[in-house]
Amino acid sequence: MTYETKVGYTGGSNTTVIPSAVANLLNLVKGDKIVWDVDVSDKGATVTITPKKETE
Repeated sequence: MTYETKVGYTGGSNTTVIPSAVANLLNLVKGDKIVWDVDVSDKGATVTITPKKETE
């Protein structure tokens, strides 16, 4: 899948959205946390997003 989103600026940080199709695939809901694993090389960057569900 390929998605394109815009970068915005909120509260002193760059922000973007997670496309709804991706959020649905990861079963993300408001308040969930995600872990960003970024691997940067001379060819670009690979980003892996992993949901981190809070346990009650």
